[in-house]
Amino acid sequence: MITLLEIEKAIEQLPEPDQRKIAEWFEDHRLIAASSATLASIYDEEDGGDNQLTTE
Repeated sequence: MITLLEIEKAIEQLPEPDQRKIAEWFEDHRLIAASSATLASIYDEEDGGDNQLTTE
């Protein structure tokens, strides 16, 4: 298993354009996760408040 420290060191060794690509990927990933959570919340509200992801 790769540790976070190993990943950080590897990223630091990448050329600047590749570091920017990783940063963009993380931002896209964050936005997708946030959008998914928001959408799930909307569906839950429309369905009477039950959590669709955990069946709570």
